[in-house]
Amino acid sequence: MNWQTAVWIYKKELRLFFGTYMGPLVLGGTAFLNALFVMILNFNGTANYEIATYITFISFMTTILIAMVIISMGSIVEERNKGTLELLFTSPVTDLEIVFGKFMFGVTVCGIITIFINGLFPLLLYSFWKAPFYMVASGSVGVFLLGVFTFTIGMFGSSLGKNQMISLLISVLIILTLWVVGYFSHLFQATTRKVLFHLHIFSHFAAFAKGVVPLTGIVFFLSGTFLFLYLTVKVLESRRWRG
Repeated sequence: MNWQTAVWIYKKELRLFFGTYMGPLVLGGTAFLNALFVMILNFNGTANYEIATYITFISFMTTILIAMVIISMGSIVEERNKGTLELLFTSPVTDLEIVFGKFMFGVTVCGIITIFINGLFPLLLYSFWKAPFYMVASGSVGVFLLGVFTFTIGMFGSSLGKNQMISLLISVLIILTLWVVGYFSHLFQATTRKVLFHLHIFSHFAAFAKGVVPLTGIVFFLSGTFLFLYLTVKVLESRRWRG
């Protein structure tokens, strides 16, 4: 893989994101939703700061899912609709370089949201809810891993869809499937129940929000990220061969 090519694609994505309405819309909207959730959920006079911090990061889970799906749903399908994907296919750029450059863009935006938007709330509201540092640290790790994982799902959906709405639908269906399988795992036998519960997004993220950095959660999000990156590359390869 040519790293310079991947970096070029990465910089192109950053310019498009921050040079259009998308950057302020996503970052500002995430900050607004976070503030709204924090005020609604935490300003209720509770003295249990651990519960308040847990609830806050559960709300951050919702906003990072929304933000990363919005960012990723047009990452590849828009290239195809504008005709720029064909240009990339005919240029000396590999599918891996395309996917990796866009992936690094998603990682960067997810890091900005995690550190500079989500991270502000424990600092600014410390006098109200005394956020325990260990929960802030583990919750932030969970938000970042979930955001990156969600972005790769969105990229995969974008590689399959013919437009942004279909890409969004595919991504949401995948996320909802991984969201609900854990709730129905008790209906199956022991082995199947363990597998389905392991695929449950919420159970993995909830551990991070409670102040724990579980190895199983890290493995789940990282392995899922690499899986959807691999699938996205394979979809692009199949499109290249079909012309």
